[in-house]
Amino acid sequence: MRVLITGANGMLGAELTDYCQQLGYTVIPTGRQPHLIQMDITEPRTVRAVFEEYRPEVVFHCAAMTNVDACEQHPQQAYRVNAFGSEVIASQCHRVGAICVAISTDYVFDGKAGRPYHEYDTPNPLSVYGRSKWLGEQAVQALCPRHYIVRVAWLYGRFRPSFPQFVLQQAQAGEKVKAIVDQIGSPTYTYDVAQRLLQLVQTDAFGVYHLTNRGPVSRYEFARTLLQWAGLPELLEPIPMSAWQTPAPRPAYSALISWRLEWAQLPPMPTWRDALRRFLKQMGYTAPHDENAHPAHSDGNDADDDLHTNSD
Repeated sequence: MRVLITGANGMLGAELTDYCQQLGYTVIPTGRQPHLIQMDITEPRTVRAVFEEYRPEVVFHCAAMTNVDACEQHPQQAYRVNAFGSEVIASQCHRVGAICVAISTDYVFDGKAGRPYHEYDTPNPLSVYGRSKWLGEQAVQALCPRHYIVRVAWLYGRFRPSFPQFVLQQAQAGEKVKAIVDQIGSPTYTYDVAQRLLQLVQTDAFGVYHLTNRGPVSRYEFARTLLQWAGLPELLEPIPMSAWQTPAPRPAYSALISWRLEWAQLPPMPTWRDALRRFLKQMGYTAPHDENAHPAHSDGNDADDDLHTNSD
């Protein structure tokens, strides 16, 4: 299978590149970095030329402007990359007959439901980032019938710096980290997303999917569990969202669940605890063997880990 990956230098793109290579697929890693096949998703002629030369069968569209505050401050650039760029990729996928797998975000929701969002909930983004990604989703749906829209959230992984690495580094340096106690989401290990994506594209069950590790949790509780399992001091300062002033508004509760993953007859995503345990071991830390191990002082944010067989 010939697999083209946009944004192959990003956190999920790099994970997908590595995973597809392990499976023996022909990987076409694209981006603007020197070691990649040069392709700017906002330049239609360049994209057409790359698609014409390599004729991919599956395209994982990971490239995006993901800095939420930068999107708010530079909306034209955000819409150009996240909306127009997705239009360009989707149209070329349709032209060459490729499956389009477009990576989207939990930030398409406003967080006001007070429960995890499933695939049939109606998006209502709060920020330019969320709106631009929502428009990108609609473009893919309109321009390429053979598509998967895959929403992910709070990604972390081995290939690029992310929240867990930052927390670990600060703790090792004896520095305190501010962690929000009332922002609830779905921290998700990129390896688990890559694995499930490659299974998903074999199903032909096209449509919208949520792929996140199961169980809602706050930033604070996630960070505290991380430090406890890594055997590091809990140098955390719990703060409310209201104390963290940023240019772009964030949803307070953007945890995702998946109904459609089960309907596509695929296994549920692992829980966030199981994913964190495996990530820590990969990073060289000794972590609990039991994925159900609880931190010493749980605040109950994970109570419905087992209520949603396919929660993302």
